[in-house]
Amino acid sequence: MPTSAARKARTRAEILDHAARLFRLRGHAGTNIDDIMLAAGLTRGAFYAHFTSKDELFAETVRVGYGLAARLRTGAVEAVLDDYLDKDALVATARACALAALPGDVARGPLAAQLAYANQLHIAIGELARGRRRKLDADATAAAILAIGAVILARASGDRRLGDWLLRCARRTTKSLLKPPVSRARPKSTSRRKSAASRRPKRAARSRGGRA
Repeated sequence: MPTSAARKARTRAEILDHAARLFRLRGHAGTNIDDIMLAAGLTRGAFYAHFTSKDELFAETVRVGYGLAARLRTGAVEAVLDDYLDKDALVATARACALAALPGDVARGPLAAQLAYANQLHIAIGELARGRRRKLDADATAAAILAIGAVILARASGDRRLGDWLLRCARRTTKSLLKPPVSRARPKSTSRRKSAASRRPKRAARSRGGRA
């Protein structure tokens, strides 16, 4: 890759990184291009060498997949959920996960952002469904709803004790939902064998009686 192309790729990544952080912290409406470029140490003019609009950048930050989906891809499911639903890490988690930090902004945002959000949600559910028959497994889907929803509600709640309780309940229930299904071998029925065995002596007795 030529040096100029490499530099351009690094600049784009820096803009995305700073934009994602600011969008999750302030929301779409509360963040402008000047803020993003200032955080990246660049001029506003440099923005348009990489993106056509703030909406395009917003959709791209959602598509990149910061947060739960990315963490599930690289870590053990139970450990990731324990960390994600940790009450002491709530603020950092909420600010680091687009799924938890931006649902309202995405719902009011451009279609591209909504589709990117849906894709990240699909990825998170698929990772939670590891080892199951379907990627959109019902229990894995419910676990994603609980985990993300608990972070959203706990963050929005001004009651710390209630927020802690929401996270604790979500952590316990997601673990229950994601337990591997227990396969129970059905005992083989012995009724037919017993019935056949009980009929043999009778048949033998009738045949002997007939010969006599």
